Amino acid sequence: MTEVLSMGVMSEPPSVSVGKRHPIPEIICGVNEDKEKIRDNIRKNIQLGLPQVQPYETQWDKVVGLALGGPSLKETFPDLLEKRQNGMPVITVNGSHRYCMAGGLFPSAMVMLDSREFNNRFVYPLVEECKYFISSQCHPSVFENLKDNQVWIWHCAGDDNVDLLKEQYGEEYFPVMGGATIALRAVHMLRMLGFHKFELYGFDSCIMGDHHAYEQPENDGEEVLDVMVSGKEFLCTAAHYHQAKEFVDMISKTGEHYDLAVHGDGLISHIIKNPDSLRTREEVV
Repeated sequence: MTEVLSMGVMSEPPSVSVGKRHPIPEIICGVNEDKEKIRDNIRKNIQLGLPQVQPYETQWDKVVGLALGGPSLKETFPDLLEKRQNGMPVITVNGSHRYCMAGGLFPSAMVMLDSREFNNRFVYPLVEECKYFISSQCHPSVFENLKDNQVWIWHCAGDDNVDLLKEQYGEEYFPVMGGATIALRAVHMLRMLGFHKFELYGFDSCIMGDHHAYEQPENDGEEVLDVMVSGKEFLCTAAHYHQAKEFVDMISKTGEHYDLAVHGDGLISHIIKNPDSLRTREEVV
């Protein structure tokens, strides 16, 4: 049976407050690649002459699915697949691309952000009809792998490489705001492309048995935090915890510009369902 979720994240978005079973030190997350390597990636990629992601008129009634890599994607995948078969566009990111295709779901588009070279595997298997939206930060080998496919390039706002973009594009470039993760950037990138209503699958920001719906060895062995949010306990890596806080900050600043429905029982869904209790100060339990 198709799951029905209401759209919208509320007009007064929640603010992050987390009761912690164990004291958690301040978590500062940054890029996972050397900044000079990222700059070199951008310098090379913007010279490829690829079309840029740019603003389009809003399609107010169009609903798109965004398949992220959290563990709840396993349980919610049948619903996502059914909606795709009924015509809903589905966008994959990173490892969810292969996962969805292995389950018989051929995506409309795929989005990548990560700058590390080993992530060039994420674009496979290649799909002729799929549109690939690849960040200028990605390793040049990603673009090489996609040389015969439909590729658009997009740029992250808020980094130190604006001079490269201005040199290449003048004032005709359109940086995408958002947080440190592909999930947060993808929402803003797709909003720029004119989409307004999103159904998010696998957007958990916590561990539920596994850290992803599929094997991703780079994340094995990460330290796990025991986090209590509004009476419910979640296991989170530092990156999960940081993403959840960035999500709430993002919603507080830009949430009025899109509607989100988050499937599954992860931390993000729990935050959306319990806004009032999240307005209190953080306390260590």
